[in-house]
Amino acid sequence: MRIIGLLSWYEEPASWLAECVASAAKLCDHLIAIDGPYALFPGSTRRPASGSEQADTIARTAAGAGIGCTIHVPRQPWWGGEVEKRDFMFRLAAPMTTAADWLLRIDADEVLTDVPPDTRELLAASRLDVAEVTIWDRDDGSQHPFRCLFRALPGLAIEQAHYVVTAPGEHGKRVLVGNSTVHTPEPAEALWDVRLEHRTRQRPQHRQQQKQRYYKEVADLGCEQVAEIR
Repeated sequence: MRIIGLLSWYEEPASWLAECVASAAKLCDHLIAIDGPYALFPGSTRRPASGSEQADTIARTAAGAGIGCTIHVPRQPWWGGEVEKRDFMFRLAAPMTTAADWLLRIDADEVLTDVPPDTRELLAASRLDVAEVTIWDRDDGSQHPFRCLFRALPGLAIEQAHYVVTAPGEHGKRVLVGNSTVHTPEPAEALWDVRLEHRTRQRPQHRQQQKQRYYKEVADLGCEQVAEIR
């Protein structure tokens, strides 16, 4: 069994990238890092990639941690938004994985702070196709279960919204992560002792304002609408 990390990043501090990658190496054998902004993100058409220095930081940190690394740098923004970018991550991982492997989805503002020694054994023994960890915020102390580990099944996809994850089933698509008011997600392996810190509130004010503008634009345009999946 291998665990492949899927890192989404765009214009992040080098220290954040290095810490994120080093933390992912606690669990992962290989890292796939995908650069680039969503098309509606402010300034995306002027700067569709972060630059070679950030890619080098990721590659050097992965090498220093003893894991492999694949980096994809786009030439234009992700016109399909967050859904397209995250779905592409799954598709890029497909040729290098089997159904015995797992995928860890992680963002540059997230850090694995606790990874118990038996985590890999629990994943290898699991009969489920999705696992949840505990995501927490240092600022307010909040924490809750978060599904970010997925069995590397053929046809794994992001649909409708950036957080909705589906996989093919015998009688249609199965929802591994969904909207609780619309979808019925499958059970998840509980790996709550694995802790993932979410640091988005620690971003500089201008970056937080950019994200707020982006989410408002997504809402105003009616993007990422969810519906029943069959």
